[in-house]
Amino acid sequence: MRIRSTKPEFWKSRRIANVSWDARLVLKGLESYVDDNGVGVDDIELIVTDVFPRDMFANPRETIARVSEAITELFHAGLVHRYEAAGDKLLYISWWESIQRIDKPGKGRKPRPDGTMDYKQSEIRESVARPPDSVAPGTGEQRNRGTEEQSAVVPLRNYVSEREVQLSQRAAIHSGANIVNAFNDHIPETLPSKTRQDLTAHVTVAIQDGIAEKHIRRGIELWYAKAMGPGALPGFIFEAQKEANGGGSAIRTRQATGTERAMTGLELAAQLAEEERNGKI
Repeated sequence: MRIRSTKPEFWKSRRIANVSWDARLVLKGLESYVDDNGVGVDDIELIVTDVFPRDMFANPRETIARVSEAITELFHAGLVHRYEAAGDKLLYISWWESIQRIDKPGKGRKPRPDGTMDYKQSEIRESVARPPDSVAPGTGEQRNRGTEEQSAVVPLRNYVSEREVQLSQRAAIHSGANIVNAFNDHIPETLPSKTRQDLTAHVTVAIQDGIAEKHIRRGIELWYAKAMGPGALPGFIFEAQKEANGGGSAIRTRQATGTERAMTGLELAAQLAEEERNGKI
C-alpha cells in the first residue's frame, strides 16, 4: 500500500458522482493498492486483504461481495481497466498520470493495457468498457477522470469480437440459469423471480471467471443456509472455493477478459428476464 493524494476536483467530478459510494471508496483504496504506474494484480483476495483487512476479519463474505461488485462497477464506468498480460490478470486506473503526481516513481513490473511499463509513458485514457462518444470536453478532475473528455479508447490486447462476446455471454447466462433453476427445484419453497434473476447474474459472472460448477453450487447452498440477499452470493462462492481447497486460497482456472466482463450483473439479470419473457429459458 502506498501514500496517494486526492485532488479537490475529485469530489466535484460528475463521473465519480455517477458511481456508488462503495465504488468511490474502493477506487481510493485501489489507488493505494496499485504500483506507481497505476497497475495492480486483479485478484480479489489480494485487494481485500490489502485494502480492507479489518473488514475481512469481521465479515469476509460481505466484504468480498461488495468489493467485487464495486470493481465491476468502476470498470463499467470507465474508471479502471481490467485485462490480461502474459497470463497475469491485471487492473489499471484510468488517467493515472493526471490524478497522481509521483516525483520518483518505482520501476514498472507489469505492463499497462497498451504495453508501456513506466510512469508518464502512457497516453491511456478511458477503459474499453465505456464508449468514447458518450463524453464531451470538461475541466479539472472531471477532465482528468474523463468525465467530459472525448478521447480515443485504447483496446485491450486480448480483445475479442462483439459476436464472440455475445455468444460467450449467452452460453454463460443459460448455464447460470440452469444452475439456479436446478437448485430452486430442490428446496421447499420457490425463490422469487427477481431473486433467481439476481442469483443467475452472479452465477454467470462466476462462470465467466472460470470458477468450477461444483464450487458455485456449494456457494449457493451456503448462501441459502444463511438466508441473505442475492448480493452476498459471490462471498459464499469464494467461501466454497476455500472450503474445497482445505481452507487455503481460492483457485480460479481462468478469469474472463475485460471485454467479456463488460456486461454487469444487473445487465445480465435484465437479459435473463427478457429471455424468460420470450420463453427461451
